[in-house]
Amino acid sequence: MPSFSGWKRSAEYWKTLPPGRGLFILAGIFSLFFSFGLVLTLLDHTWMDIPRAIGFALIAGLFSTAWAYCGFRRVIWLMIVLLPLQVVVGRVYGTWTKRTVIPSELNLSQKEIDHRLAMLGTVGMVSILMGYIFIVAFIRKEGLRMFTTIAEVKLAGEVHKALVPAVSCRLGEFEFYGLSVPSGQIGGDLVDVAEHGANWTAYVADVSGHGVSAGMIMAMVKSAARMGSANGEDMSALLVDLNRVLVSVSAPNVFVTFAGISSAKQGSSVRFALAGHLPVLHYRKRLNIVEEKSVSNLPIGILGNAKFEASNIECDEGDVLAVVTDGLTEASDRKGNELGLDPLKVILLQSAGSPLEQIVNKLRDRSLKQGKQIDDQTVLLVRRSAAA
Repeated sequence: MPSFSGWKRSAEYWKTLPPGRGLFILAGIFSLFFSFGLVLTLLDHTWMDIPRAIGFALIAGLFSTAWAYCGFRRVIWLMIVLLPLQVVVGRVYGTWTKRTVIPSELNLSQKEIDHRLAMLGTVGMVSILMGYIFIVAFIRKEGLRMFTTIAEVKLAGEVHKALVPAVSCRLGEFEFYGLSVPSGQIGGDLVDVAEHGANWTAYVADVSGHGVSAGMIMAMVKSAARMGSANGEDMSALLVDLNRVLVSVSAPNVFVTFAGISSAKQGSSVRFALAGHLPVLHYRKRLNIVEEKSVSNLPIGILGNAKFEASNIECDEGDVLAVVTDGLTEASDRKGNELGLDPLKVILLQSAGSPLEQIVNKLRDRSLKQGKQIDDQTVLLVRRSAAA
């Protein structure tokens, strides 16, 4: 028997059917159980005339269809009503038909028996045939819809892989590694490093929601972020531009959290800005500690005239900057305890000298140890090392 959560997921599927599509399967169920009702009247050791036998079959078909509807869509309150209603209707109809039902052992002419069997048999066969037609039509139409959807999702998944590949590069004194692992075929997370002349911008964006729509917004954010960084915009100006673009083209309930790090004009510092995102984790090799660097800003796409602040991080040789999405920190164990940032800070502190790819894998492994991945998981690491 399917679990209660499985029943709930199944009900959500039936609610996504196009208008009228569910009528095919319900009509098929009605036809099959209508014929089943006719068979019951033939097996009974009494003689019920043809109109009342068809009436009994109609009741069987209607209640079976109602039960199927409730089961498909998980309408529990209607199930509670149906049970006593079916009992009452069955008893009332049974009492009413007793006046015209006679024992089958009475002598009946062969002509009467043949006529009844021929009529009910013909009606039953037509009903079975109609049930078959309705169910096959439902399978064919729904199969075509699901095949088209699956093909689109696979195509979108390939596009996502092309838009969000793993990042592994070195620019001057800085080396970068970023990885985004979607929770499904299509993710809404984005990790990217854009080089523009002697400068660079590395960032992570997390689009609200999942699926194709989130992937489309993610592609738009990547295009706008690369264009803005190529123009040499400061992090705060880049976020203002991204916010303006997103507000003008996205739905009201769509927003993006963003964490960006860019090279500074001089010195050992880098610029960073956050928009509703988790803090940047800063491993400081000289002090052997991990600090949280944060700037308070709204996510992108909330207010059209929002302003965004940026700040500096002093990044010495051997320091590592880490940006993670909440897909890692919100991983939960069976008791509902979320991972949080602290265990990730421990991993970063212990592994800061390892290759960046290994650090990313250790961070993800720690998150997966806490609980199953239910959201996109993205990590970006930036480490300052000696000039090449």
